[in-house]
Amino acid sequence: MSGLSTLPLVVIGLSLIGLLAVVVWFVRRQRYLKSLRDRGWTFVGSPSFATVARLNNPPFGLGFKRSPDDQITGLTSTGRPFQVIEYGSEYWKGWVGMVTLSRRLPELWITGGQTGPRAGVSATMVPVPAQLGSGWTVGVQDPAFANEVLSGQLCTALLALAGSQPGVNLSIDGDQLVIQDPPHKDSELLAPWLEQLAAIAAAIDATPLDHWIQPEREARLGFYQHPDWYWIGQDDSLLQSTPTTRGGHDHSTSDVIRGRDGDGPPFVAFTHHWKTTRTETSTDSEGRTTTRTVTENHSEPILGFELPVHMPWIQVSRRGLGAGISFESEAFNKRFAIHARDQKFAYDVIHPRQMEFLMATQPAPFQVVGNWAWFEPGRHDHQTIARNSLILRDFLAWIPRFVWKNLGLQDAPYPPR
Repeated sequence: MSGLSTLPLVVIGLSLIGLLAVVVWFVRRQRYLKSLRDRGWTFVGSPSFATVARLNNPPFGLGFKRSPDDQITGLTSTGRPFQVIEYGSEYWKGWVGMVTLSRRLPELWITGGQTGPRAGVSATMVPVPAQLGSGWTVGVQDPAFANEVLSGQLCTALLALAGSQPGVNLSIDGDQLVIQDPPHKDSELLAPWLEQLAAIAAAIDATPLDHWIQPEREARLGFYQHPDWYWIGQDDSLLQSTPTTRGGHDHSTSDVIRGRDGDGPPFVAFTHHWKTTRTETSTDSEGRTTTRTVTENHSEPILGFELPVHMPWIQVSRRGLGAGISFESEAFNKRFAIHARDQKFAYDVIHPRQMEFLMATQPAPFQVVGNWAWFEPGRHDHQTIARNSLILRDFLAWIPRFVWKNLGLQDAPYPPR
């Protein structure tokens, strides 16, 4: 009995410990927020997506689920706007700090010390200025930009920042100078850190780079290195015009994206969700019967590209149960199944060089229906969209000019690269 009598005391004790922890957290939180306000800074616990909508380079510009969280904003001592924000996506979660530059510039990546490259970055590595020394990397899209922006003043400011922290992971994203892992927990540390970041921005602003100014980008969810992609989110009207599964109920769309890559065909991509319901009947050991309703959730990725003209139906898929049309290459016939209602059209399109291209790229199965090419991508993410976009554009480029003329076009719409 004595053991049972002590149980309520244990519960009460644990509750008091939990309550004390909450009180301590709350007091520290309020002190932290006051320290921000005392500096004239603003704290927002749930910022809108607009706070990062204009940022497009990693850790931004990747994935479909992007979530800004706690945000600190204000001005440095020189009046330069800054933002320190917690940010998460499927690819990364953490804190970033940034200050505003006077111009929108090409992307630039600088890392030094105990840090690694950012996930998803595609850049050309260039020689590091001797003033920086060893342990640094610099990446750009155009090496000529790196040659101009890496001034002696910038190197000095970078070394000063590196001397106060284990690593530097910095980038230019439009008119923002962005760096990962700011000391956000302590305003006494954050304030001088922001001044150092502002000094780096000042060095960049002082360099004559006006001929590198980039065009203004619309403030919407974009995708890294895909300037013509844009996020829609949900558009259930697509269910009426796309080849989605028709059975079941409660159909909806999510993560809808539209766009194109360069001169390639425009696309629409999304995830289709629906439900199915069935009734299950079971009998227990005493002969009693029960019935229950089971609802299952389903989803499928949808990816389609709009073509410039109506084309005969043709399907390109991996070799399966159906052999399809036989071509002169046995190696191709063993790996691909081509089906078409117009066999001559299939032979015109799937010529030897097209076969070589398909063998080399191994695209996801797709079929041309009217003026759309519909893929079976297997998953819905921006890497899959980008890969199939590139493959289809080159597939169309290998279609002979006379085929396009027979379809009513004056010339081939996709010249070979």
